[in-house]
Amino acid sequence: MAISDWIDVEALPFETLLLLEDRHLRWLRRDWPGNELGIALRAHPSVRDFLRVRLRGEGGWLEALVERAPEVDAVTLRRCEVAVMARMADWLVYVVRPEAYDAQPFLRWPDEELLGLVDPRGKVVLDVGSGTGRLLEPLIADAATVFAVEPIAHLRRYLKAKFAAHGGKLFVLDGLVTEVPLPDGTADVTVAGHVYGDEPAREIAELERVTRPGGMVVFCPGCNDVDDEGHRTLVESGYAWSTFEEPGDGLKRKYWRTLGDPAERTLGDPGERTLGDPAERTLGDPAERPPGDAPGVRRGADPQP
Repeated sequence: MAISDWIDVEALPFETLLLLEDRHLRWLRRDWPGNELGIALRAHPSVRDFLRVRLRGEGGWLEALVERAPEVDAVTLRRCEVAVMARMADWLVYVVRPEAYDAQPFLRWPDEELLGLVDPRGKVVLDVGSGTGRLLEPLIADAATVFAVEPIAHLRRYLKAKFAAHGGKLFVLDGLVTEVPLPDGTADVTVAGHVYGDEPAREIAELERVTRPGGMVVFCPGCNDVDDEGHRTLVESGYAWSTFEEPGDGLKRKYWRTLGDPAERTLGDPGERTLGDPAERTLGDPAERPPGDAPGVRRGADPQP
């Protein structure tokens, strides 16, 4: 499903952009394609001024967009407004209707894909880039302490409300996958999903920093089912991996590594496994198999920290 399908942006006024947070504005692309953003901002000075102020002197490129934007009729203006909002639909759904994102079919993969790798019982669990808390759903009940790191304030409020029953052990923090506000070796289990790939080496290093020796780092999902830079960096860093199906969005790859285990740093040739083998998509009951014998797991990788 396309990101633009997460929320009906045609039903939103352009002033919805006034709900965007500073984190979003830092991610605004200066090479915004076409004239749509400039045209829309020219017609909405309140949004233009909001962005300029929040960009704190770094909005010169935005002013240039507005200055070269032509005047257009109402129909063309609305088309441009919708195009801009569709391009940032993920940002808008997080601040307008996070429950709509939480209900997306691609998030409804079997919990066993994660529980087949980690046992959260009595552990300190860290979820980085928590979003609406999909990875916490199967982990939080049995964990001893849970840290959820999420850069968007509205999503942090959503997480607190969603897991209110576990409020005594849930700590929701502002932070990024490259800037986790916790000391070294905090977590027994660190998980992350859909946040990896912009700076692979730096992201891996940060998640390993906050995980104790003997603890486990899991990216679920980590990458699409392709041999890209993100995949290569994880494999070169000693991560085992397998594939699973995200409903409606195809095969994804999950990755895991138990820190401090020398045996798992040499994982062999990635070509030794065949992608798409249905056996590796269902890991089964971890109690029914010895460590290292899970389908899709390279020998020497213990899936339970």
